[in-house]
Amino acid sequence: MNTKDHTLWRYRAALPLPDGAIPVTLGEGGTPLVAAEWGGRSVYLKAEYLNPTGSFKDRGASVLVAALGAMGVRDVVEDSSGNAGAALAAYAARAGLCTRVYVPAHASAVKQAQIAAFGAQVVPVPGPRAEATRAVRAAVAEGAVYASHVYSPWYAHGVKTIAFELWEQLDGRAPSSVLVPVGHGSLLLGLYQGFRDLLAAGLVERLPRIFGVQARACAPLMRACAPLVRAWERGDADVEPVDEGDTVAEGVRIAAPPRGRAVLAAVRESGGAVLSLDDEKTLAAQRGLAQRGFAVEPTSALAVAALDHLGGRLGDVPVVVLTGSGFKSPPGVATWQERVAGFARQHGLVHDPATHALDLVSEIGEVAKEVLLASDYGRRAPEFEPQLAGELGDALYSLLALAEACGVDAGRALTAALEKYKHRLSERGKAGSQ
Repeated sequence: MNTKDHTLWRYRAALPLPDGAIPVTLGEGGTPLVAAEWGGRSVYLKAEYLNPTGSFKDRGASVLVAALGAMGVRDVVEDSSGNAGAALAAYAARAGLCTRVYVPAHASAVKQAQIAAFGAQVVPVPGPRAEATRAVRAAVAEGAVYASHVYSPWYAHGVKTIAFELWEQLDGRAPSSVLVPVGHGSLLLGLYQGFRDLLAAGLVERLPRIFGVQARACAPLMRACAPLVRAWERGDADVEPVDEGDTVAEGVRIAAPPRGRAVLAAVRESGGAVLSLDDEKTLAAQRGLAQRGFAVEPTSALAVAALDHLGGRLGDVPVVVLTGSGFKSPPGVATWQERVAGFARQHGLVHDPATHALDLVSEIGEVAKEVLLASDYGRRAPEFEPQLAGELGDALYSLLALAEACGVDAGRALTAALEKYKHRLSERGKAGSQ
């Protein structure tokens, strides 16, 4: 161990890299472990969101890109909902590699912009998260090198350094429990591997209990975003795919985790569990963290929300890994997205996040047509039925919600529209007549 190096590369001796691999670093690792209080309980929060690109994925990307560089790889592809793509794009840029990242079209616009800022090609893929994976596999079939945060063993070796840091920060002991959000399971499996290494070296006496937290989808099925939870509750060793539901915790929105069997086995060996929580609890935890000075995205808050549901199973030294920065997903955006989803459910709309904007715009158009009919296409004052008045209000609300969720300044847009309308009236000699 290099005690003068505060990046994850202080543990290089524990990283099985190809001969000639040169560290690719942006200063990742060495993140704070902060003592905090939650619900009357003392906890530790591992601030992984303070890594260079704002998530724990920097650890895996740093080691993976170093390995690929030693193998002579110059061009890579990846699929990601945001954080893994941003990390790969940054470290590939640092190493001089060209990168193409396939993202769900509904992924956070902030994350897509971050990926592009590092010079990577962003390829938005319509439909569920799984479609981005299908797209990257097609590229791999044509000869592209898949720099996968899910399948690469080097990625896991980078992530396992979190366990090593926790051991050091807790003065040579393991936490009693570790809580993490889980989608594909790269964080959970990396931590498990790290603590297994410490156990094999005789540095800890046991594994901490590992708790994986998934999102309980809003629709169409209450557990549609939680395939690991369903398998856990059934006592199954394997995970069956589920329908992909909607959740503000986009980082864990994985309907068919390919390493689900390994995740379940790791959790069982540690004496932990897998559980799911709804978006309301996740957003409440995100607000609670912000009030304590921690700005994290909803996926991170999902794990913190689980503290309220595990009671005495956590032990005396529980640690929650805060995975991603709140700057990537401002709380207001997540709230608006949930409100738009609620509007869609209320009106029986098909709420595929890749198309819900079109659904709602279509709904607005239908209401506008009814308004025109009620006013005989503007020839008389509209005679609204109470139901139509309510629908008009919903339509106007949904338009504002869409504007907010898409980053449009609704107030400025409305001002511009009124100015345009005023100009049109002026040309007709009617301005100022009201």
